[in-house]
Amino acid sequence: MKTVNDIFTAAMGLMDELDAAGSAKNRETEPYERRTPGIVNMMISEYRIISGQTGSFVPVEAMDDPVLRIDDAYAVGVMHYGLAANLLVDENPAAANFYQRRYEELRNIHFSRRPADAGESVDDLYGGLEYGRFARW
Repeated sequence: MKTVNDIFTAAMGLMDELDAAGSAKNRETEPYERRTPGIVNMMISEYRIISGQTGSFVPVEAMDDPVLRIDDAYAVGVMHYGLAANLLVDENPAAANFYQRRYEELRNIHFSRRPADAGESVDDLYGGLEYGRFARW
């Protein structure tokens, strides 16, 4: 199970904010770190809406909190682009736009590969039009 810190570290790598030792947590990234849990909560909510999850939602509050009910591949393969986009929206709109487009592209690919919900059967309200037969008008 991935944590908020895993997503944050991947986003800092994208944004070229890792220090010389490869750590994402440093003096330069403190403002990003403070904003991260709120942004991750927003993306978790979006994931839940798109995937049709219902029920109670436990928001993340700290960097070490696990990201519950989210695929690990989605957490570190998609969400870090969304986080980078939201963190850079004010200071570098061009980079934020690139990361946002990539986030949306990967999110759409992720959800398009999920199995379809069987759902309900569809009622034929038109009757007689299937198989090339037409009713008299």
